[in-house]
Amino acid sequence: PFIVAVRFGGLNYFQRSGLEKQLQTRLASHLNPLLVENDRRALERHFQDKGYRNVAVTVESPIDAEGLATVVFHVDLGREIEVGKIVYRGLPPKVHPRILNQGLINVPGRPYQPELVETDRGAVAVALQDLGYLDAVIATPRQDAYDYVRPMEDRRRHGPKLAPDGFFDDRVVIGFDATPGPLWKLGRVAFVGNTVASEEELLTAFGLKPGHPFKRSDIDRAIERARRLISNQGYARAELQRDPRYDRDTQVVDLTFHVFEGDLYTLDRVDIHGNYQVKDAVVRRAMRIKPGELWNDDKIDQSKRQITRTGLFNNNPQSPLRLSPRFNDDRPGKVDLVVDVDEASTGELRFQIGYSSSFGVFGEASYTERNFDLLQAIMFEGWRGAAHILELSGYASEERTSFGVSWTNPHVFDGPYSLSTSIRRTDSSTRDWDERRFGGSVAVGRNFLDNDLKLGTSYSYTDLRIDDIDLDAADDALDGEGNYHLNTIGFNQSYDRLDHPRVPTSGFRLSAYEGFTGEPLSASSDYFEYSLKGDLFIPLFSADLGGTCYFHLSERWQQLEPIGDSDTVPFYERYYGGGPAPRHRGFEQNRLSPTAINRNGFDARIGGTTDSIATAEVSFPLQGTNDGLRLVLFGDYGQVFAENEEIDIDAFRTAVGFGIRFPVQLPVALDFAWLLDPED
Repeated sequence: PFIVAVRFGGLNYFQRSGLEKQLQTRLASHLNPLLVENDRRALERHFQDKGYRNVAVTVESPIDAEGLATVVFHVDLGREIEVGKIVYRGLPPKVHPRILNQGLINVPGRPYQPELVETDRGAVAVALQDLGYLDAVIATPRQDAYDYVRPMEDRRRHGPKLAPDGFFDDRVVIGFDATPGPLWKLGRVAFVGNTVASEEELLTAFGLKPGHPFKRSDIDRAIERARRLISNQGYARAELQRDPRYDRDTQVVDLTFHVFEGDLYTLDRVDIHGNYQVKDAVVRRAMRIKPGELWNDDKIDQSKRQITRTGLFNNNPQSPLRLSPRFNDDRPGKVDLVVDVDEASTGELRFQIGYSSSFGVFGEASYTERNFDLLQAIMFEGWRGAAHILELSGYASEERTSFGVSWTNPHVFDGPYSLSTSIRRTDSSTRDWDERRFGGSVAVGRNFLDNDLKLGTSYSYTDLRIDDIDLDAADDALDGEGNYHLNTIGFNQSYDRLDHPRVPTSGFRLSAYEGFTGEPLSASSDYFEYSLKGDLFIPLFSADLGGTCYFHLSERWQQLEPIGDSDTVPFYERYYGGGPAPRHRGFEQNRLSPTAINRNGFDARIGGTTDSIATAEVSFPLQGTNDGLRLVLFGDYGQVFAENEEIDIDAFRTAVGFGIRFPVQLPVALDFAWLLDPED
C-alpha cells in the first residue's frame, strides 16, 4: 500500500509540531508494518522524555479501495509526572543539598525519569566523595508519588513548596539516604622526578597544607598550579601523575606526584580558523604569546581572555573559543597554536517607532558595526575586518531630533593607542527652552596592563543656540536667549576587568572623567566637570546553554563647578535627572531636578550641579543564553542637588521595577518603575 497521509490523534497543535521528524514512516512511501511499529515506540519514548510516563500510542493503518493507506498514531498522554522535591537524609552539617542537586538529572520541576534515578544515586555518591567523604554510600533511593487530595481540602496546609492540584499523583518525591562516613584530609605531599623546579617551589605552587579537606576540586586546582610552574617555562607536555596512599586509620591521603616534564617547546606558528570577516591581525594583536617564545599556559589563558574581550567572537558551551597546542614530530622542540573562533554578529541595525508620555510619537534608527574597516571603505575594497567601531544614529520626535556619527579605532596600527572622532547635531525642546547643539570631538588614548587600564584625553567643540524660553524656566534661563560656544578638554581613566564588553556577567569596571570647559581655551562660560562611575557584576548561577544570572551594582557621581571668571554653572549645562537607564527610572525625562520660584511666580526646574544615581539589578536569562531575552529586576536610588546645596541622604529618591532586555541583535529595553517615596 502507498501512504497518502500521516496523522496524529489526541494532540494539540503544539504537541504535534515537529513529530514528523521522529518518524521513519514518510508520505509517498510504501507502508512497512515494521517501520510503523518502530515509529510507535519512538513516539512513546519521545513523550516519556517530556514527562508523560504513562503515555500509550496506538496505530491504525486503514487502506481504501484504491490501495492507499493513511497512518494514524493515536496518542494518550496520560498524566504528566514531574519531580516535586529531592529529600536527603544523613548529610554532613556543612553540605548543602543544592550542591548535590547540581549533578542530578531528576531535579525539581523537571520531568520524572525513573530509569535514571540509579544514575542520580551514583551522582550523589560521587558529589559527596568529591567533597572529601571518600567512603560515602547512598542507599537505594525512595520514590514516593503524592498530590492526591480531596477536592475541598484546604491546600494551604501542604505548604508553598508542595501545593497540589487536587486530582492526581503527578509528582514524585525522591529520597536519598546517605552514609557519608568521615571527612578525609590531605596528608604529606611529595614530588619525584622534577628537575626544572625544586620541590619547595612546587609545594608553594601547590598551596594546600596537610590537614586540608580532601576536596577533589581543591586538589585538582592545586595540581594544575604546580603543573603550570613547569609548563610555563616551555614544557608544554608537562604532566603530574598522582600516586595516592590512603590511611584508613587516620582518614589521611598522602600524595606523591611523579613529574614528567617532557621536552622544551617554543611556539612556532599561530593558525587561526573560523574568522571569515575578522582579519587575522585582530586576533594576533590580542595574543599574549608570540612565535619564538617559550610555551606558557598562563599566556594562553590571557590570550583567550583578550580575544573574548574584543566582543567579536562567541565563547559559550555551544561555540567555545579554543586555543589548542599542535605537536609535530617532524619539528622537535616546536609547537603550533591553533585558535578556533566562531564569529559573533558584529552589526546591529535598529528601527524603533513608539510613543512616550515625555516626547509623544518618536522614531529612532541606528546602525552599529564593531568590525568596520575605514581604510578598505575609503579604497572601495570592502568595509569590514579591522574591528573599528562605526556608529550612525538618528532620532526624531515632537520635542527632539538628533543625528550623529562616530568612529573609533581601538588599536591604531595594531598597537596600544586608540583614536576616535564624532560629530553630532541635536535640536531639542525637552527642557524649558529650545536649543540647537552642533559639535564634534576627537579623542586619543593608550592601553596599559593588558588593556585593563585605559588613559585618554579628548577635545570637543559645541556650538549652542538657545531661544523660545518658557515662562516657567529658571531666572537665569529667562535672560539666556542667544548663541554660545564651548571648548572642552577632557581626561578619562578606566580600569576594566569585565568578562565581556557588550554582555558582561562578571567582573568590575571603574572609570573617571575630568573636563575643563573654557580656561585655558575660550568659551561662553568657564566650568569644571568630573564624574566617577563603578560597575560590579556578580554571577549567581548559569543555565545549561551558558546563560548567566547575575547581580549588577552600579554607582555614578558627577559634579559641576564654576572656574575662572564664572560665578555659576550655566543653566544649559546643569543636570536634569530622570528617564531611561542609566538615569533614574522613577521619573520622566528631565523631571528630577531642584526647583525654585522664578520671577514670574512659577515653580521652575533650575537644574543641579551634583547628580548621583545608584542602581542594583538582578538579570535572568529567559532563553538560557547571555545574548537572548532577559528579565531584569531593578532598584534606582538617586537625586540631583542644586549648586551650593548640601548633600542630604534623606533627600534621595528610590524606585523599583522590572524590565525586559531583548536580544543584542534587537537592542531594545522595556522598563516599568514605581517610586517608593512619591511626593506631590
